[in-house]
Amino acid sequence: MNFEQTYRSMNESIAPSDALLADTLARARAGQRPKRRLRRVVAVAVAAALVLGCITPALAANVPAVYQALYDISPTIAQALMPVNESCESNGVKMEVVSAAIDGDTAGVYLTLTDTSGDLFGELAPAFSEGWTLNSPSSDLGYMHTLLSYGAATHTATFYLELTNLNGQAFSDGKYTFTLPALLIGRDNQLDVSIPVDLSAVPFDPPTEQQVCYSVAASGDGTPEAQQAISSGTYEFLQPQDALWQSEDGVFSLAAAGYRDGRLHLLLSALDRKRCENQASLFLSDAGGAPVEPDFVATYFPPDGTDCAFEEWIFPMAYDQLSQSSLTGWLRTSGGQINGKWQVTFRLENQ
Repeated sequence: MNFEQTYRSMNESIAPSDALLADTLARARAGQRPKRRLRRVVAVAVAAALVLGCITPALAANVPAVYQALYDISPTIAQALMPVNESCESNGVKMEVVSAAIDGDTAGVYLTLTDTSGDLFGELAPAFSEGWTLNSPSSDLGYMHTLLSYGAATHTATFYLELTNLNGQAFSDGKYTFTLPALLIGRDNQLDVSIPVDLSAVPFDPPTEQQVCYSVAASGDGTPEAQQAISSGTYEFLQPQDALWQSEDGVFSLAAAGYRDGRLHLLLSALDRKRCENQASLFLSDAGGAPVEPDFVATYFPPDGTDCAFEEWIFPMAYDQLSQSSLTGWLRTSGGQINGKWQVTFRLENQ
C-alpha cells in the first residue's frame, strides 16, 4: 500500500552520595538499569564521572547502562567516547558494516548479517526486529533500512541503512552506533489469499469501543476522521466479534465488520505482531475488479498487553455495492526470532 509507510537540561545541581555511586556502578557491571526514581541523579553522577575522567571509551562501550546514561545527557560526547567497532558476533550471527558514505544531508551505510553456523537463516533472509536503535551526535535524524540481497549459499543478507538530516544540513564527521536486540527469521513467508466473506451482510452502525491508536496510516492528508485520530491519539474501533474469517495458521483473523459513516469498516487482527512482526493488508475490489483504496487504517494493541494487533481498514464504498465486491489479503509472517546483542559503531567522514 502506498500510504502505509507514511512507520524520537539539567537545571539544578545534585551531588550523589557515595552509596548511590557504589550502587550505580554495581548495577552497571551487572548490566542492570538504574532504579527509575534515581535515574536523574544517576545521570548527574555519570556527568560528574565524565568530568573527573572516570568514563573511558572501554567503559562506554562495554557497560550499556553507563553508555545510555551518558547518551541521555549528551549524544555528542557519548558517541565521541564510543570506539569504532564495525563488526560483532552474537548467537551465531555476525553483523558487519561494509561501507559508509556521505552525500550532502544524506548518508548511506551498507551492513551485512551472516549466519556463521549455516543452520539459522535457511532459504529466507533475516529481518530487523522492532526495537533496533541508531544513536548519533545529531538530534534531528531520520533513518530507514532496506534489504538489498540475500545469498542462501553464503547465508549472508545485505542491508542498506539511509540516514537523513531532517533540518537539511550537510552531514558532519561523526560516529554512529547501531544496536539490534533481535532479528527475525523466515520473514519472507508471504501469501496472497482470498477472504470469502459476504460483505452484503455486514451490519449498520456496529458496536464500537474507544482505543488508544498505535498508528494511523492515511492516503494524502486523509479524512477528517483520520486527522482527528492522529491529533487525539484515539479512535472508535469496531468491537471484536466472532471471527468472520481466519488464516490457515490461525495468525490472522477478520475480527469484525460493519458499515458506518458511509464506509465499510473491517477489523483485522494479527497474533505475535510485536515478537514476530506478523503483518497483513486488506484489498477491496469493486464489481468491475478495480481496487478501492482505503481512506485510512488505524491500529491499536490491547491494553492488557496481549501481543496481538488490531487494524481497522476503512473503505469508501456505497452499501448497495458491497454485494458485488470482493476481498483479498496479503499475509506476511516470521518463522521465529533470534535474540542477541549486536552493536556496531562506525564513522561517517566527508571525503
